Amino acid sequence: MAAANEKAQSIINAAELETQKALEDAKSHLSREAEEVIRNAQAEAEAIRRRQISEVKHKMKLREQQDKNRILSDVLEETRKRFFEIASQEDKYQPFLVELIAHGVDALRLDTAVVHLCARDLNNLDIGRLHREVAKKLKQQVTIEWSKDPIDTHGGALIASTDGKTRIVNTLDQRFEALEPKLLIEAGKTLFGD
Repeated sequence: MAAANEKAQSIINAAELETQKALEDAKSHLSREAEEVIRNAQAEAEAIRRRQISEVKHKMKLREQQDKNRILSDVLEETRKRFFEIASQEDKYQPFLVELIAHGVDALRLDTAVVHLCARDLNNLDIGRLHREVAKKLKQQVTIEWSKDPIDTHGGALIASTDGKTRIVNTLDQRFEALEPKLLIEAGKTLFGD
């Protein structure tokens, strides 16, 4: 009986030791798994945080660009209004118009050129005076015909051959359109330093 008790106690002690070791191994394993889960969760949380920050920065950049574009559009529209106001100031406009017409006639290099003006210029300007001033500016002898049909523009002129196949467009609208990209760049630099 003593030997059986001793053997039973030995088996119980061995089982308790084995259970204790298994418990410690399980705790250690669970602790490592828990640490790994926490590290993964922290890494995922950091990735989500960075992604959200990136999205917010992107939205802010887009909004900033939209605001800049709106401001530049407003500046361009105001510039357009002021540019076209020159046509209402005869003392500034007529010399400018003379230059536009003379440049166009010279560029055509024809014996006869037809000049088309907008309705306001046809009604308000002294065409005889305009003709004399253009003739003084020309570098060649050219016959100028003045079209009675108005063109749709804020000012300036369209200079064409008599058959209409060759044309030089020197209108205020065309001039402003050609300057628009440069104006946008300069306004952007001035306003935003971009």
